[in-house]
Amino acid sequence: MKNLPFVVLLLVLLTACATDDGSRLNPNMMSDEEIVAYNAVQLRVWTEILCIREVSIRSRIRKRHCSTVSEWNERGVSAGEQLNIISFGTPQIFH
Repeated sequence: MKNLPFVVLLLVLLTACATDDGSRLNPNMMSDEEIVAYNAVQLRVWTEILCIREVSIRSRIRKRHCSTVSEWNERGVSAGEQLNIISFGTPQIFH
């Protein structure tokens, strides 16, 4: 009976680790043909996968980065906010 809380906690942790809802896929591991097939069955543009080849600062080798259009949009908005180049309803000139 002393180990009962430990056993319950262990069961909860094991269940959480073993549960996979399958809703999160990794588009970087998909081939171009798989991405085309995936995009063909999507009903919304925001859920389609878009791949971009980018050059990092450390290397001249282009690396393919794939995400949904929605995730690319969020990334662009975040980068714009970090650079403070997007004004969201606030005036650019302060008095």
